[in-house]
Amino acid sequence: MMRSLFSGVSALKNHQVRMDVIGNNIANVNTIGFKSSRVTFRDILSQTLQAASSPQGGRGGTNPMQIGLGMALGAIETDHTQGSPEVTGRQTDMSIEGNGFFILSDGPRRFYTRAGLFGVDRDGTLISSVNGMKVMGWPAVNGVIDTNRDIGTLEIPMGKTINPIPTTTVKFGGNLDSRMKGLWELSKSEITVGGEKFSVEITEGADFGEWTLTITSQTDPAQTGSVTLSYEDDGSGNLVLQSDSQTLAVGTSGVSFNIEDVVGTPTTAGGLSIRETGTTGTPLSTATLQPPQVTQTVDVFDSLGNTHSVNFVFTKIDVGNDTSTWKWEAKGGGEETSGEVTFDAKGNLVSVSGAPLHFEPAGANPVEIMPDFAAVVQNASEGTLVFKSQDGYPQGTLIGYSVDESGIIIGEYSNGLTENLGQIGTAVFSNPVGLLRAGDTTFVVSANSGEPEVGQPGRGANGKVTPGSLEMSNVDLSQQFTDMIITQRGFQANSRIITTSDEMLQELVNLKR
Repeated sequence: MMRSLFSGVSALKNHQVRMDVIGNNIANVNTIGFKSSRVTFRDILSQTLQAASSPQGGRGGTNPMQIGLGMALGAIETDHTQGSPEVTGRQTDMSIEGNGFFILSDGPRRFYTRAGLFGVDRDGTLISSVNGMKVMGWPAVNGVIDTNRDIGTLEIPMGKTINPIPTTTVKFGGNLDSRMKGLWELSKSEITVGGEKFSVEITEGADFGEWTLTITSQTDPAQTGSVTLSYEDDGSGNLVLQSDSQTLAVGTSGVSFNIEDVVGTPTTAGGLSIRETGTTGTPLSTATLQPPQVTQTVDVFDSLGNTHSVNFVFTKIDVGNDTSTWKWEAKGGGEETSGEVTFDAKGNLVSVSGAPLHFEPAGANPVEIMPDFAAVVQNASEGTLVFKSQDGYPQGTLIGYSVDESGIIIGEYSNGLTENLGQIGTAVFSNPVGLLRAGDTTFVVSANSGEPEVGQPGRGANGKVTPGSLEMSNVDLSQQFTDMIITQRGFQANSRIITTSDEMLQELVNLKR
């Protein structure tokens, strides 16, 4: 009789424990980063009334007779499955997609959590808004993150000022259109001499840098004449007609025209004039050559952070059997320089020449800038040459920040500069179920959890960081209510065992009277 009472009491006690766990799970259904727990039971040692016997003679074997002595707690385990994310839009709110824990510190101790409700204190330190503990990771030094160092606290120093840095390199990227050949614009495509009208046309020649100028009588189209135009750079930036003056006779009409060079520069273009032979004054027509060129204006900085505009001009000057050459010019600060870039038949950059642009701003250190064309190609497609970046900037103040999926905190300065401020660290465990709860939705290392393996989010087993969201509780209410009903029934059934056993014991006592 006492055995049934003991069994019933043990069951009541342990079902109460299970109810405690269920109650705690339901209470934390809206707790950020909370991990639910589950209770499992086990039976305890049974009393053997009769041992088993083996078959012998004419009798078969008998099974043992045992009476169980109740039940006990088997395990109370934490469920570390991921909770659903909730988008908040706050950069300091973070969740982990996958495995891993954020690392917090109160100074001497470290704690681990899935609750990424973070903020910044008055000192600019990244902390947990739940308990004020500091978030651990790798602080950047001059924008460089060294993950081989020990983790430490992370700072977001809003209002921090960075000094200006003078520009030394300007980087370009994109495509220079290999099809560019230059463009002629005629002031008049129809001219009149002695009452006779003539049409004027300029067409591309067979080779790069060559065109054909054709004058045709509209009265008799058979009376026509043409001459080859070829311009080249004279080494001083001027486009010069290879023959300073050419004479063109049209048919048998006796009319002839002088084709005369008008010297220009690649930025102002070259050109020519068409006159009747032996005449002066206003030309019958003029033509302006817009060479195959691309321009980019870049703002650069001196040592004081002052801005200076530098104009870069890229002019196609030669096409060989296996290469194409572009001339680059840089003008700024009252000075100029130039050089050449050459591409092979596949459009890849093969060589760069030229001297840096050097000028001396008032009150600042001399500026020396060299363009970088490593990311420039030449293909037969639309020209997309663009200024990509430079290594200089004016004074700036930290005005904002963002976090990427690898946990890198990127500072945004008022001068447009971005710089790494640090990277949040995460930790994984060989047995996360073995972690001990420490309150405030945190865990600490236990003897069976294994030591933390600290790593970068998004690498190895460490999950990715999702900024602007929080991981909610993984409590499944439907499952908890089901467990609650089952637990209640188990408790009620075992309470009936106690009452029934008590009644039987009372009846036994009454028999003695």
